[in-house]
Amino acid sequence: MKNVLKKAILPTMVAMTITATTCAASFTDVPTDHWAYASINRLAKDGLIDGYPDGYFKGDRSMSRFEMAIIVGKAIDKFDKADEADKKEIDRLSAEFAGELNRMGVRIAKVEAKTNVWAGGETRFRYVANNPQPLGGKKLHGSDSFQFRQRVKLWGTINEKTSWFARLTASGQAGNYSSSTGPDGTTAGFDAFAITAKKQLGFDSIRIGRFPFDSFGAGLMGKAIGVDGIRLDKKIGDVSFIGAVNNVKPLADLGTGTGTSGDAKTLSNAQLGWKVSDKLSWRAGYYWADVPGTATAAGTGTMNVGLNGGFDKSHGWATGFASKIGKYQLFGDYISSQLEGATTGLSSNPKAWAVELTNSTFSPPVFYSGVNLVNPAKKGTNAWMVSYRSVDPGALPDGAGGFDTMAVAYAGPTKPYSIMKGTDNVNVLYLAYQNVVAKNVVASLEYQDFRIKNKGLTTLTSDNLDKTYMMKLEFFY
Repeated sequence: MKNVLKKAILPTMVAMTITATTCAASFTDVPTDHWAYASINRLAKDGLIDGYPDGYFKGDRSMSRFEMAIIVGKAIDKFDKADEADKKEIDRLSAEFAGELNRMGVRIAKVEAKTNVWAGGETRFRYVANNPQPLGGKKLHGSDSFQFRQRVKLWGTINEKTSWFARLTASGQAGNYSSSTGPDGTTAGFDAFAITAKKQLGFDSIRIGRFPFDSFGAGLMGKAIGVDGIRLDKKIGDVSFIGAVNNVKPLADLGTGTGTSGDAKTLSNAQLGWKVSDKLSWRAGYYWADVPGTATAAGTGTMNVGLNGGFDKSHGWATGFASKIGKYQLFGDYISSQLEGATTGLSSNPKAWAVELTNSTFSPPVFYSGVNLVNPAKKGTNAWMVSYRSVDPGALPDGAGGFDTMAVAYAGPTKPYSIMKGTDNVNVLYLAYQNVVAKNVVASLEYQDFRIKNKGLTTLTSDNLDKTYMMKLEFFY
């Protein structure tokens, strides 16, 4: 996604607003054999700059130092997306053109202050297949295996300390077009909208609205969309704090004024993290959830067990780590929960853990597919990951299982032991590969092998639950 207005306006405005008092040396041409041309070509090839307005990056026409500084400014905007080699090039260029960048800073800030609404989007097509094992399970078939999703993203600034973000999403299955009810995908909704304030009330940032549940660990406990709440962040030196209160599970009668209306199920958490070194970090936290777990003898409750009952609510502690080992990332989560009012047969102290190994140099230490493994702007790059998770029944609150939506199968109240409960009473091997086949176009392959962890709590004769396969093509703009 690009800041379209900034890309179009910024270079022109900077050039127009340079005053006569600017140091004359800034208008001196950079010799065509200067090392900066080769450095800029490298950054352009890696997708960190899109090109100067007249297309010159080849060194066959000299540019002034201010023209060079404009290009370096574009690269600085994408510093976080650069690999280590490109970051060194950006640092080198920044030092060379520091004077020009410094003088441009005030002018750029003034232009950006007037440009406070941006737009972007994503289009996704995917093919999914599976092989369910429990009695009554059916394979995905026909157009049910072909699915699409369209997202429109809007974001901007309210003032120098406050920004906003919103995302409109529509999705559906190929061929599901009905003249009476309307085609699949024509009903869109805001699955994310949030206000973020920086440096307020003693916190580095305060976010309020609807957003992913991304405040606890690397995502074993998490949710990709539809969490309404507030998140607080504070960092002191190498120690960081995250606190959040989120409604993760709505009720059917919410907003009716009857029954339990207004009592959306809430999960709160607090977490401390600290950076041990450039290659190792740790975190630890605690959560409280008033989300119940339900179980039926037929295996159709929110838990993947065959018992009548469940539990009332839960709380527990968690820890995790993130490390860099050579060219690889290895990270993981561990969660220990306490269930209140647990049915006989269920452990009142279930555990869950997950680890991931990846060669990605782009993604943060967050479980795939919560984040991409590759930078969509860097054509020809690719990355893989291998993860494994093991989750006891009830270890994660219903609605906050980070992998619940990472696979697709037929679901519903009559489908027992569904992989849609992808983080309850399961052991799962997860493999994925991503390749940037063209700029801003990502192809993905995914495979998961689901197995029931505690078969004794089910009516199944085998621990085989399902195998899922997915191919995705995503476009970012």
